[in-house]
Amino acid sequence: MMNLPHQTNDSQMIQDDQTEAISQMKIGFIGAGNMAFGIAQGILTSGKVSPTNIIVSAPSMNNLPRFQERGVAITQVNEEVVERSAVVFLAIKPHLIQGVLYGISRCVTQQHIIVSMAAGVTIATLEELLPAKTRVIRMMPNLPCVLMEGALILTSGSCAGEKEETLLKNLLSPCGLVEAGPEHWIDAHTGLSGSGVAFVYVFAEALAEGAVKMGMPGALAQRIAAQTILVGSHAHLQYVPEYLN
Repeated sequence: MMNLPHQTNDSQMIQDDQTEAISQMKIGFIGAGNMAFGIAQGILTSGKVSPTNIIVSAPSMNNLPRFQERGVAITQVNEEVVERSAVVFLAIKPHLIQGVLYGISRCVTQQHIIVSMAAGVTIATLEELLPAKTRVIRMMPNLPCVLMEGALILTSGSCAGEKEETLLKNLLSPCGLVEAGPEHWIDAHTGLSGSGVAFVYVFAEALAEGAVKMGMPGALAQRIAAQTILVGSHAHLQYVPEYLN
């Protein structure tokens, strides 16, 4: 019993240290699409990182103004993002990975954490294209991250591990559920959480359609169907551990 206060204080100190480290962290995004914006917005809304500590690049100016409106630095030079960041998110399409990594490799050091969101691009490929001993994380988010209600899976490369995963879990927690695991989970996650959202839409439509056939106005039926799924999801999250254990 005498040790309990000491353990609580130690735990709080670790949490405070990590929060302070994140608040000072420089974060970069290569790619300025909806997923990059959703994740950046989650980080900013939480107050974990100041907008002055974030920089985003894209080849054109089309998507950059919305970042600039949040106080984030913008550039069209990927190398500038790497040089000004400790954590770099690769929010680009898979076919662009090789060219982008070739362009930034000379700027990447062992102090960087490179986080790829490119679907289908493996850890092995990323490590092959980056300098030796680069800390690589592969991450697969889903569309609801834009609403800060997403589900993200992380997997570490050979030079990254629990420390980097914990840091990213803390940083990305405002975007939704964040879990870490082996790389093969990412393919399962893509089907479950990526495509799964579409199945929920279909289910909601079916629920609402049944109510409409019984005389309920369509708009009201849609709202009640959505609320029903929301409540069911919350209950499922709350009780899932009980029947899985």
